[in-house]
Amino acid sequence: MSGLLSSHYFYRPTRLALAVLVISLVINAVIGVSIILVGDFDGTDGKVLMTATSLAIFSIISLPSFFHIERRRYVNLSVAGIITALILYGLVVLAIWGRGLDNEITFKTITSLGILAIGTNHALLMLIATPTNILISICQRLTLGIIVIVGVILQIVVWTEEMHDMMARILGVLVIIDVLGTILVPMLSRMFRTPAS
Repeated sequence: MSGLLSSHYFYRPTRLALAVLVISLVINAVIGVSIILVGDFDGTDGKVLMTATSLAIFSIISLPSFFHIERRRYVNLSVAGIITALILYGLVVLAIWGRGLDNEITFKTITSLGILAIGTNHALLMLIATPTNILISICQRLTLGIIVIVGVILQIVVWTEEMHDMMARILGVLVIIDVLGTILVPMLSRMFRTPAS
């Protein structure tokens, strides 16, 4: 138990992020049970629960960034991933406890940052795999390109509030290929991994 609570355990960024995630999930569970058993179901109870949930989501989103920072890979992109996720979390908390999402600019800003934070960390998730052959490298680069294109399309949709039929079809196709690439790259990396690695 002392090893778990030692400062060395929390020194590594990934472990710190996981610790925050575990703590926030436990807090969520305690708050949820408390609200159900003794809560008045008023606005404050819901806001506390949403704040704790937001912290858990922030931890999940930023895990790939912490992973790469710990290994000193793609540091600039990882820092950007953490910063955007952190700003997103701050804005969400302000929205929860402030005026909410009734302001259109606030809503669009939060949504836009969410797309950026998730897209950046999704790309970093794809970069965890180290390509061992040309097939994996092509799949990885194709998926990274699609992540960028999907992010740009979503940003355009958020700020223009327009989604033409053709754009929706293209977006749907890209999302399917994106999901396929996200699944294939780690699977192929595992399949073609040499016994010594």
